[in-house]
Amino acid sequence: MTLETVPLSAALGVEVRGVDLHADPEPWSETLRDLLTRHHLLCFRVTDLAPAEQQRLLAGFGPLLDESFDGSGYSLVSNVEAGGVLGEWEYLFHSDLEFTDDPIRVISLYALELPDAPTSTRFANTARAARRLDAATRDRVEGRTAVHVYPLTSARGDVRFRLADVDAGAATAEHPVLMAHPVTGEDLLYVGAMQTDSIVGLPDDESEELLARCWDVLYAPDNVYEHVWSAGDLLVWDNLALHHARSAVSGRRTLRRVPVGSTVARLRTT
Repeated sequence: MTLETVPLSAALGVEVRGVDLHADPEPWSETLRDLLTRHHLLCFRVTDLAPAEQQRLLAGFGPLLDESFDGSGYSLVSNVEAGGVLGEWEYLFHSDLEFTDDPIRVISLYALELPDAPTSTRFANTARAARRLDAATRDRVEGRTAVHVYPLTSARGDVRFRLADVDAGAATAEHPVLMAHPVTGEDLLYVGAMQTDSIVGLPDDESEELLARCWDVLYAPDNVYEHVWSAGDLLVWDNLALHHARSAVSGRRTLRRVPVGSTVARLRTT
């Protein structure tokens, strides 16, 4: 078979065709890693993908991170399955585990069950946003870090979390506003709408004004791709190069999740 790619949007992402994920994908691993580096999101259309097949594909991108409660190596993003996570809440733009020192590197979701009404996930390109910053804004954020926070007792994602509002024990981390991608070294605009509290060393009003400038660029409509899910869709994306978000879920929805990360997240709490 011949591998083909079809662009998903001008901002990010390609659909990958011609790779049989029921067979060993190892011959394609280097090509797929290169595609992920360049496009940040890969979409495969595949029927009846088994958990082991999803795990085998993701292992080509790095060490698998087992987030399961039962040792299965995968978790379910679901509002119907026992043990499912994230339920029906809206989730604002974020990068998974940005509130830790070691955010997840790559995420995959496979659509197992979807509601009758369309359901989607939105993605924003942090690398492209960094390149599009105007010179004045770039000068102001260059060399600065931002604090990211998440209350571990919360299941909500439809609000922005601030240090002043969360309980003691919330997880926190600092990352450069312009983070260097660990593979390419390119700048990523790494401040998110849900979990970024503030830019370190600035008064709150100035931090808020500067974050708003960054988000105007990062979440501009032409920097965002919205993926409307179909049964059998498998998305694989770079969790540092992209932020993701979703609207509230109405109807039965289950996605199987397998991520790539170096270690279980190290949490630093308030």
